[in-house]
Amino acid sequence: MTIRTILCEPALAKYRLPAWRELASRPGISLRVEYSSDGQVQNVDPVGIDGNYTPTRTILKRPELFWHPGYPAALDAPARPDVVILNWNVRFLDGPVCILKARLKGVGVVFFGHGVSKNESPWRKRLRNFMGRRADCVLVYSASVRDQLIAEGFAPSRVFVAPNSVDQTDIQAARRDWLSRPRDLQAFQRDNDLGQSSPSLPFPAPVLIFCARLDPLRRLDLLFEALPAIAKTHPGVQLLIIGGGQDEARLREIGERLNLLNPANAHDARVRFLGPVYEEKNLAPWFLSSDLMVFPSHMGLSVLHSMGYGVPVLTCNSPSRHGPEFDVIRPGQNGDLYEDGSVESLGAAVTRLLSDRAALKSMSAEALITATRDYSIAKMIDGFEAAIRFADGARRR
Repeated sequence: MTIRTILCEPALAKYRLPAWRELASRPGISLRVEYSSDGQVQNVDPVGIDGNYTPTRTILKRPELFWHPGYPAALDAPARPDVVILNWNVRFLDGPVCILKARLKGVGVVFFGHGVSKNESPWRKRLRNFMGRRADCVLVYSASVRDQLIAEGFAPSRVFVAPNSVDQTDIQAARRDWLSRPRDLQAFQRDNDLGQSSPSLPFPAPVLIFCARLDPLRRLDLLFEALPAIAKTHPGVQLLIIGGGQDEARLREIGERLNLLNPANAHDARVRFLGPVYEEKNLAPWFLSSDLMVFPSHMGLSVLHSMGYGVPVLTCNSPSRHGPEFDVIRPGQNGDLYEDGSVESLGAAVTRLLSDRAALKSMSAEALITATRDYSIAKMIDGFEAAIRFADGARRR
């Protein structure tokens, strides 16, 4: 028997398409994606899936409250679904209406979302959990949030995990291609002065990388401040910055002040702004020439992008500063943590990691396993499938 499923999303992001295609391919599940526009993520065409777009209505701007007319309308369609997956966000006013409609029509309900808020407040948590308890089950991104919800009274059998993932297909293809051409990779590194030794630098200079939009919340300024101290132990250390954004001008000013952009001495640290790079075949040689990804704060799916190239990740130790991807980091295994907000701790952590090449190599291997096995698209969709089947069984009972 096929479980007819509707998935309600605030936007149809490009990086999500492989996940929804995987879910639609699961035996016994038919999928329709109802999506809208959240104003932050650019929608793509629903290639390879059954998708329907309906614009969002903004009810209030402060606090932000939204109405997605396509979600309740989908429950009124002649082809009634068996299960609906709703976005677990208290700012979406259509959620309670959809729950009521689903209950009246005998449709199973799954709430999918973070399960926590970076700007948590008692009223938001109470309202979110109240809504969550009205569903047959909830689906969250991380095991740590699952544990938190269980501690708050949710039944363990009603909380499922879909580890947030990125499609590794293009990443692994680009990685294998460049590694199969070691001479070309060496030429790229030589042409771009990456990891090279010289008479003034008898050992290859280490390479750090950051790849994401430049946002003040990500605190790259902390890393800039730490680089001169790192260079005392690791002369010529370089930081590659891939991406653009609102914080670039400020970061360039900091770089100029600290003499990081065009240092006269080869032993000094150097920061290089490479701008946005989108194609994996062009990103791959930069990552494969890097020793460590440093993401000072507000880390997201970039952690799995980096680990897909076997590059370990260092970030701050405060879960509230990150998305659910914080669970990806296993300190000392595939990456590490430093004390949130501390330039000294950040510099010491980078120095320590770069000083133990054997441990860094082991972390690199573990990072690759994390991205390709532990946080694969298939693993993520296993969580979705389990939640869908549970909700379908609950509605039948």
